[in-house]
Amino acid sequence: MKNIKFSLFLLILLIFAAAIPISAQEFPLNYTDELGRDITINKEVERIITLAPGMTEVIYALGLEDKLVAVSSACDYPSEALQKEDVGRIDEPNIEKIVALEPDLVIAESVTPIESLERLTELGIKNIGFKPVSINDTINMIEEIAYLTSAEEAGTELSSKMKVNYQHLRALVKGKLKNNDRKRVFYEIWSDPLYTAGQGTFIDSLIQDAGGYNIGREAEGSWPTYSLESLIAADPEVYISSAHSAPDGLTLEDLRGRELFREISAFKNNRLYLVDQNLVNRPSPRIIEGYKQFIQAIFPELKEEIN
Repeated sequence: MKNIKFSLFLLILLIFAAAIPISAQEFPLNYTDELGRDITINKEVERIITLAPGMTEVIYALGLEDKLVAVSSACDYPSEALQKEDVGRIDEPNIEKIVALEPDLVIAESVTPIESLERLTELGIKNIGFKPVSINDTINMIEEIAYLTSAEEAGTELSSKMKVNYQHLRALVKGKLKNNDRKRVFYEIWSDPLYTAGQGTFIDSLIQDAGGYNIGREAEGSWPTYSLESLIAADPEVYISSAHSAPDGLTLEDLRGRELFREISAFKNNRLYLVDQNLVNRPSPRIIEGYKQFIQAIFPELKEEIN
């Protein structure tokens, strides 16, 4: 019954959003990005380059793939993105190649050095940078990209659906926290040496939203290393990793077989989980699916209600 009511509510919201008249955009568009830079767009954007996987996913979700002329080498979803021109690494884009492709707009995330973006500006290439650290930030970013690329109708539909799903999931978590303390959670980014996500990171925000307490926020820095002694002392009740956290890949069987970790509560109680790194690390429309994976790890009993 709850799922039926939720589906009806979502349908009504989407119909309402679709019924809102969308007026034609008036140029120029003036925008200040999250790096504090003022950008003016004088005409509709026809040629786009994305330098981060999440940005590429947004462009496809907005139906703008025909305007996407190139991506960075890290952009692998959807699979069609692999057929786009490659303009180098996310943290070291090929400036000359980007300029030669004559884009109207380059969209980047904070991983790309500001120096690269400033160099593009000097060369007359308009570019914007985003630094989302939460689901709300991601939804806002999608709306802003839609505005800048003249895809407001698609952006409204997409963001509305994400907002409804997000609020539904948050309500489920809030309900569980009424009678339950937050579980101590450790997220493993890399296994040897052991790296985790600290305070102020996307992962930290997701763990908090999913009803957990990220013990990585007690360490210094955004991406701190963690000694085995510190991990045992922190004693996480839930341990989350991904298949990408080891050179040859990681499985649950590998994780369960770590003898040195056997005294940790999460290992004693078999509260070990693997999530899809691309779902939980990328600010994209798929972040809602990543959020679900964290909720399932912290509150497995909610599995049926969140799917």
